[in-house]
Amino acid sequence: MRRDIPLRKGILAAALAAGLAAPALAEPLTMGIKLGPSSLDPHFRFAGETDNTLEHLYFRLIRESPTKELRPGIAQSWRAVDDQTWEFTLRPEAKFSDGTPITAEDVAFSLRRVPRIEGSPGSYVIFTRAIEAVEVADPRRLRIRTRTPYPFIPIDMARIFIVSRSLGEGVKTDDFNAGRAAVFSGPWVLETYRPGEVLELRANPNWWGERSPWSRVTIRTVSNDAARTAALLSGAVAAIDEVSLADLPRLRTDRRITLTQIPGSRVMYVAMDMDRDESPFVRDRAGNPLTPNPLKDVRVRKALSHAIDRTAIIERVLEGAATPAANLLPEGTPGTNPDLKPTPYDPDRARRLLAEAGLADGFRVTLHATNDRYPNDDKVAQAIAQFWTRIGVQTEVALQPNATFFAQASRQTFSVMAAQYGASDVSTMYRALVHSYDRAGGLGSANRTRHASPRADALVREALATMDDAKRNALFAEAARIALEEETIIIFVYYPSYVYAARQGLIVEPFNDGRFLAHEIRKR
Repeated sequence: MRRDIPLRKGILAAALAAGLAAPALAEPLTMGIKLGPSSLDPHFRFAGETDNTLEHLYFRLIRESPTKELRPGIAQSWRAVDDQTWEFTLRPEAKFSDGTPITAEDVAFSLRRVPRIEGSPGSYVIFTRAIEAVEVADPRRLRIRTRTPYPFIPIDMARIFIVSRSLGEGVKTDDFNAGRAAVFSGPWVLETYRPGEVLELRANPNWWGERSPWSRVTIRTVSNDAARTAALLSGAVAAIDEVSLADLPRLRTDRRITLTQIPGSRVMYVAMDMDRDESPFVRDRAGNPLTPNPLKDVRVRKALSHAIDRTAIIERVLEGAATPAANLLPEGTPGTNPDLKPTPYDPDRARRLLAEAGLADGFRVTLHATNDRYPNDDKVAQAIAQFWTRIGVQTEVALQPNATFFAQASRQTFSVMAAQYGASDVSTMYRALVHSYDRAGGLGSANRTRHASPRADALVREALATMDDAKRNALFAEAARIALEEETIIIFVYYPSYVYAARQGLIVEPFNDGRFLAHEIRKR
């Protein structure tokens, strides 16, 4: 269904009447993106494609640089008062798009709202779970108290978008999607939204930060890779994200186009159902249900990992735009384990492990994956399936569009799934992806197959309450050794690179988490 959602007219009118017009120099920019947002509610789903778009409309207390350094956002400063208290001081000039000041009450409202969101397929609650209380000292100062010593509040506050408390306690996700909740804290305001097609934005006339050279921005969702490249070459769009790997060779030689590539703070992984004794897409060779579930056996999980030729996938399927993965994030990231190496390709060892597990004849499994979310995600899934089939694990691939895949995965529909997850720091990776699912504790929000390691969990929980950086990183490193090497509760395959393309004369500032922002596209 097509829906045009117009911005409330009073916002721009009031701002222009006050003499706060958008910059006169401005000219329009049209961007082509692979995936649009799943919702316009800035607290509904923590996912890259949604964050990518909503960062145009909303701002955070703390912002991240393209290389993940923490910088002032709505907060001009922050400090640890003690091990369980953080104080934030807001910028006096920060305003919403309707001209009202952004105050500590608005921040408190936003933080309270996150855990109340219903039906989220990827909750932001992992970034608020540690908070015991939010205290408003005055309009520009608030304090966040945590239940235990907790060093990650600044990182967490670089995740939560700030909305106006004028929207009211009863504001729902549908209100954002329908355009009824149209007060913005970011550099742009929404003019039109057609889900799955286009967002049209205008410069926020009350924006207090650095001005963009663009007066208005059109963000077109062009999911088909070939069509997105064609739109760039024809000039229909000025810049695109997630450049098709098949198009890389010719774009590299096209003098009209500038390519930007950066290693990503993201990992491609395979997750396996370690929860159920009988898993729905695991069968014996004859097609009958197989119990006990072989994925609960570490020897089977290790076999599946050794069966994957990571280098071959990167070279033949990904055009070299990735590196083999051993840790949660690329080597050198604080909290990773330098002793971990990518699992070597060893099909003979994989077969021996299956035999030791009593599965010398193999078994059957279905690998679920997306076919429109990541570069060549369908081909990567097919390659993994071929590697597994060669060791006797007959693997069928079931591909789904991104729009339905993660909702089904969150309902534990699958036995084995391939996906990607990205974050700027290992703490987020542990909290969301590696830790066992703990809805009450706000942990494991991206753990959709319910993999688990109680030993790693205990280390992660200890690390999350450790204020000393060196001790905390050592705990995380040991948790990685247990979860990824000793117990192999999840299989990490590669770290993808992000590739952007723009028409000559434009520069795209690359983010290592894949963000693609109009205000980070500049003229040469």
